[in-house]
Amino acid sequence: MHTFFDPESVAIIGVPSSTGPGSFNGVETMMRYGYKGRMYPINPKAKEICGLKVYQSVLDIPEPADLALISVGRDRVVPAFQRCIKAGVRRVVIVSQGFSDADERGRELQDEIVALARENGVRVIGPNTMGVLNNFRNFNTGFVDLPVPKRFSPVSLIAQTGFIQVAPKDYAYQQWGKVIDIGNTCDVDFVDALEYFADDPETKVIAIHMEGIKRGREFLEIASQITFNKPIVVFKTGRSDMGAEAALSHTGSLVGEDAVADAAFERAGIIRVKDTVEFRDALRALVRFGEMKGPDIGIVTVTGAGGIMAIDVCEEMGLKLASVPEGLPDMLKKGLPEWLSVGNPLDIWPIGMIGGDYRGAVGTALHGCLESPDINGVLMIIPAINSPLMADFADLSPIVQNERNKANNQKPIAVFPYGDDNLLFFDRYETVSGVASFYSAEQAVKGLSVAYKAFQSKNRKALQNRKFTINRRKADPLIERGRNESSLTGEEALELLEAFGIPVAHGAYAESLKELESAAKGFVYPLVLKLAGPRFLHKSEWGGVRTGIESVEELRTAYDEMVANVRRIDPEAPVEYFHLQEQIAGRELLLGLKQDPQFGQVIVCGMGGIYTEVFKDIAREIVPIDGAIAEKMLTSLKMYPILRGIRGEAPTDTAAPIEALERLSFMATEIKDVAELDINPFMAGERGGKVVDARILW
Repeated sequence: MHTFFDPESVAIIGVPSSTGPGSFNGVETMMRYGYKGRMYPINPKAKEICGLKVYQSVLDIPEPADLALISVGRDRVVPAFQRCIKAGVRRVVIVSQGFSDADERGRELQDEIVALARENGVRVIGPNTMGVLNNFRNFNTGFVDLPVPKRFSPVSLIAQTGFIQVAPKDYAYQQWGKVIDIGNTCDVDFVDALEYFADDPETKVIAIHMEGIKRGREFLEIASQITFNKPIVVFKTGRSDMGAEAALSHTGSLVGEDAVADAAFERAGIIRVKDTVEFRDALRALVRFGEMKGPDIGIVTVTGAGGIMAIDVCEEMGLKLASVPEGLPDMLKKGLPEWLSVGNPLDIWPIGMIGGDYRGAVGTALHGCLESPDINGVLMIIPAINSPLMADFADLSPIVQNERNKANNQKPIAVFPYGDDNLLFFDRYETVSGVASFYSAEQAVKGLSVAYKAFQSKNRKALQNRKFTINRRKADPLIERGRNESSLTGEEALELLEAFGIPVAHGAYAESLKELESAAKGFVYPLVLKLAGPRFLHKSEWGGVRTGIESVEELRTAYDEMVANVRRIDPEAPVEYFHLQEQIAGRELLLGLKQDPQFGQVIVCGMGGIYTEVFKDIAREIVPIDGAIAEKMLTSLKMYPILRGIRGEAPTDTAAPIEALERLSFMATEIKDVAELDINPFMAGERGGKVVDARILW
């Protein structure tokens, strides 16, 4: 990857002979950007371009170039690529479009490129790409002529588009330090780029624009390691529900693609943003702040209304208002009326106006926040009015700098300079280390929250997942049967779960009323009777569940009613057998697994029973999980207070579903080809819990 970003020589294949506006001449743009390496223009019809000798073929240049850029019609790309291989070029950027981004013929051509690359040990970026940008070396392979930045950030971007590369003011804090547009990702992808930036000393923050991903699990594994040292921000597009397809089980229909991405990114310590504004503000915060070591903030404001706006966002973003530093109210109110109140937010306007020392009040409030051990970051909401009559109220950057020097710490200070000329003041405040300017109070709060998330990510605990004993004698034949028949339902599914140590309700199958009566002798009432078989996956829709059966007489009645229900709904539907079970008391939970095409196995828990898909109270995590993550899943549910007991009800034994989730996660790591597993319900009681119904799809 280093060669892509810092080549000593580049062959430009398909460079036009014309220069100037509208030519998109790669040699011209690279020269204008300041590239100092050797350039070899390839054009069979020209002799000289931009003062450089032109070669008819890459085979004619005097050395194997470190890098080749191919920008020709798609039907000429494969022959050009073959000549690069023959010439000894091992790194290639294919700018040309019309491959997997176009039609079937394009996909075939791209597959041919991939086969040639792998056969000959060549790495390829693209097709359909602008390639790379490296501002540390004045190197840019893009065909768009960009101004050379006077300043650029230590943020490196991995994108699936070129337009974010050419729009740093819209998407980044400053111009990018380095960029790779992976295009169609026929070869070089997110994982390759992450591996490079992980060890790159010039990259301090990694930004990612993502539409989709091929090696999702590998991406998570390497990102998980990187985020202990460097923050990663992902702007993933395509997050609408239209991308999620319903599946046979409850679990399948509830695990949407975007919700899985959220869980995956959180597991890896990645900071996810949802739009362009959040992307830009997150990068600004990470570059300017670094980390914020706690969630407690102080707000210094010249407007009470602005402070309330900020408060509304704090809880949503996981931040808290800190206590007012001890002694600060007395300092601010000295000599002022007793009716003045001082809290957090610290409203400076009345203090400054009545006391006649507005700038001094701002400095005192900021100093108290920076010195307080209970405050982790500060939000300042202050005027930015470019008027000689407002000189005392405009530029407060000297005060911020002075208090920063006195406090001698790097606590983040997020500034919202509001008024007629706020952009003029952005840079003034950002001359102070650890200060970042934002366009609104809400954005400033979100910037602080990003800095806190970076701290949490870097200091998160490593996974402590357990291994469990498996009853192989019972499990292996059931796994083989499930693979052969594509599914296990009813007692077979329960037996497989039991083989992995997940407790299940005692039950038996019967084909007739006589068999039911005989089986019931081995149970203790009350009992549950259910229709069984693949036709009756959603039993309640057929009137196929009867609980609270207290006697053999009630069992006969339940049998007759179920048969009648089926006959009424579909007279031709065969009722082949029934499932008789002990009745388990408790709260109904859903536990499950779903195979995500990008990130692998996903484990879920949530409200179970017939209202599962109505309330959709679901928590999701990437497999594997440990006990701490399982507990976090459970406590995040809206129904969790019900599990803990309300209005005198006995609490549920939450240790039972937590261990069941751990064992289910372990099962997923042992049987990797399970497509969906649906436990609904898991009955969590006052003591322990058991699976009542399950189905497993391969």
